[in-house]
Amino acid sequence: MSIIQGSMRHTMSGRRRKKISTARRKEKVIFHTLNREEPTIRETPYYPSAPMTPYRPAKDETYKRDISSSYTIAPAYNKGAYQVISEESIEDIGR
Repeated sequence: MSIIQGSMRHTMSGRRRKKISTARRKEKVIFHTLNREEPTIRETPYYPSAPMTPYRPAKDETYKRDISSSYTIAPAYNKGAYQVISEESIEDIGR
């Protein structure tokens, strides 16, 4: 490819430029008078809040901690995924 000297359609490196339209029509702007209206107020119905309920403490879930203390979590055969292992098979971790 050769460099075209003095061309308006090509860049200095020889690449072709995008066409730039030179003729643009301007539309005539028509001004209108502004007719203002009073703002409308939206009438919202009354929605009462939920009634206050008495305090209830959370359920006692300490048994879950006691049960989970008898298990161990370790990666399965060095593959990245974790599994739950019981105390009887702790010596088999990673085999």
